Amino acid sequence: MLTFPRIAALVAAAASVAANTAGAASQGELVYRKTCVVCHSEGMLGAPRLGDSRAWAPRLAAGKEALVASVRNGKGEMPPKGGNPKFTDEDLRAAVDYIVSKMR
Repeated sequence: MLTFPRIAALVAAAASVAANTAGAASQGELVYRKTCVVCHSEGMLGAPRLGDSRAWAPRLAAGKEALVASVRNGKGEMPPKGGNPKFTDEDLRAAVDYIVSKMR
């Protein structure tokens, strides 16, 4: 079972990887790599996986601002701002844009 300290450790590890692989990545991709990847790459704790259009469909139907609000406020097991309080609304919108761009 994942605990908050374990999730925080995974987020820190993902941030380290992101810092070393940033290159020419977009702001949204950087935010995703820094935090979101921890849960959304593997579907951890019920998070919809990146690129899984079927899982994202109901969320997308609510609209981009609803998605941004969910990220800002937290939803289900996801803490507010994905657990990174330093993210701005611009960061959150960029991450949502990146995730939406990866739908198959």
